[in-house]
Amino acid sequence: MRLIREKDWEMIALKVINGHKGKRKVYETYLKLNPEMAREYARFISKNKDAIYISWDKHRKRFVA
Repeated sequence: MRLIREKDWEMIALKVINGHKGKRKVYETYLKLNPEMAREYARFISKNKDAIYISWDKHRKRFVA
């Protein structure tokens, strides 16, 4: 199993987010309202590039697809 370094997952996430209109809008909204949630969103996207219908699980306190 390969561990992803901090810069690598950010670059992966931003590449995916900027390539998708909806994901970019959601990410920008999270950046304005809650930067920590935006970071978690980017981390989720970096691990799940093809995820569709991403939502926040209140009980687990994480994103799920």
